[in-house]
Amino acid sequence: MDRKALILPFSLSRSPDWVCPTCGRGILRLKKDTFFREERRHSRNHSHEAWEPEWIEYVYSCLLECNNDQCKEIVCSSGVGAVDAGEYEDQNGDWVQEPEDFFRPKFFEPHLVLLVIPTKCPESISAPLQESFRLFFASPGAASNHVRIAIEELLTDLKVRRFNVSGGKRSFISLHQRITLLPAKYATLKDMILAIKWLGNAGSHSDADGKPSISMDDVMDSYELTQARQPLNKIEPLE
Repeated sequence: MDRKALILPFSLSRSPDWVCPTCGRGILRLKKDTFFREERRHSRNHSHEAWEPEWIEYVYSCLLECNNDQCKEIVCSSGVGAVDAGEYEDQNGDWVQEPEDFFRPKFFEPHLVLLVIPTKCPESISAPLQESFRLFFASPGAASNHVRIAIEELLTDLKVRRFNVSGGKRSFISLHQRITLLPAKYATLKDMILAIKWLGNAGSHSDADGKPSISMDDVMDSYELTQARQPLNKIEPLE
């Protein structure tokens, strides 16, 4: 998982190496004559006396094509853009700065695959992970929450109980409590699952300024934690 390719903005002169979600081998490249950008309404007032290029905000859409000749998948993408100082080397070998358009994706269809999911992984676990990938660029908090859902489903697949029964009534057991019910042989998994739980919890809240309290980096941490331990299709259910 190349964090820079997923997090850093791109320009038309330097596009990231997004891996094709269909074949998993090819790289997505911009399809000729399909990139469209337009300024948003509030950034079009270039006559303002204090106007600077950095005030510009775009929306964009484009088509991407897999460069694997055996695949040639087409992926659509849309997102936002702005103007920032681009840096390049001139003919004299000096580094100069010049305003350049940069873009951040908010949507891919089909969505990028951000974590290798084992083929034998139950659909109840893989489905929320796939939904997390779909939401990753637009809403990191929601993406993190879906990783948390996948962990809930993993515990269910491991036969960790979901309810307590008292007086003929069922009450849900919290995720934290369910994690503590894992036996000693899953001790190495407990810390990983607890970390993902806390990241998922953070994805449900905002900071004092109303901004999401979780970043794309945080979500990728949860992906890497999920992948770093015993593969999901090799974890043995509890007896």
